[in-house]
Amino acid sequence: MERGWERAFPFVELSAGQMELLVGRAMPGARVVAAQPLTSGLRNTNYRIELAGGARLLLRLYVADPEACAREAGLLAAMTGRVAVPRLLYSDARAKPPFALLEWLEGQALDEVLAGTDEPTARELAAVCGAALAAIHRTRFLAPGFLGPQMRVVAPMPAWAPTVLETLAGRVVERLGPELAGRVRQAVESNAGAVEPVWSEAVLVHADYKPWNLLVRRAASTEADVDAEREAEREPESAAAVPWQVAGILDWEFACAGCKLIDFATFLRGEAELPAGFGDAFASAYLAAGGSLPPGWRRLTRLVDLLNLMQLLAWADDRAADGLCRLVQKSIESV
Repeated sequence: MERGWERAFPFVELSAGQMELLVGRAMPGARVVAAQPLTSGLRNTNYRIELAGGARLLLRLYVADPEACAREAGLLAAMTGRVAVPRLLYSDARAKPPFALLEWLEGQALDEVLAGTDEPTARELAAVCGAALAAIHRTRFLAPGFLGPQMRVVAPMPAWAPTVLETLAGRVVERLGPELAGRVRQAVESNAGAVEPVWSEAVLVHADYKPWNLLVRRAASTEADVDAEREAEREPESAAAVPWQVAGILDWEFACAGCKLIDFATFLRGEAELPAGFGDAFASAYLAAGGSLPPGWRRLTRLVDLLNLMQLLAWADDRAADGLCRLVQKSIESV
């Protein structure tokens, strides 16, 4: 739902010469021949850059949280080869603003694919995303908390219930209204004992596992698959012969050691608007790939998501706030 929101931080305009200077830090002599600003994000500034010779890469400027540069760089370096992340080419956490050069990954944003597909394909896509999430969650930590540049916990994760209740003030309460805010408070207080055991988990959490942060594409691992993929491009009805895969998991700046249901909450937040069976296919594939879920995970997921929804309500624009309040109301009614 955040796709159409207003940016929280201004987009940084760079000239071709400025981009070439940054790229040259990693690739001396490289010449930028084309650059496309990627304005769909709400926080950082991203450009797709094409170099002479045809190579493509992503230039990412960390304007929202400068410390996220080193944190994301360390995480990408650690996860390369384990999950589908872009390869880190270069980063400078001391630049103003800090920036990174990343491998450009080919694929389509999952939300764009889902917008024009049928139910079986949507369930197939949900399944590959569920399996990919299980691979992320295999990385475990001794305790939940926020990560530093070396993928180590540097600050503890606060308890769920007090943190949600702290958000129920000022602008958030104004937007919810006194009645809905009171119902949120009651739901949090009465369910704290059920949520805290799962909140104390310490797996690697992406914490922004939304469809637009996931790139998907038709798999082409063998010569036969390549031929099938090309045929699918010519004849869309033959596309089902080529399976889907997750080509890239993007935007790791919020990653932490924490509760796996955070990722379930963000991925399934728009489930009501998706084809039937989408969420079940996602969870089944997650379990089949080695993940585990607590009893009543759907209810717990809706409760866990209240924290994120409250935090979003604190800064979102007025148009977005209406949709967030509806999500909060639906969550409260279902728990």
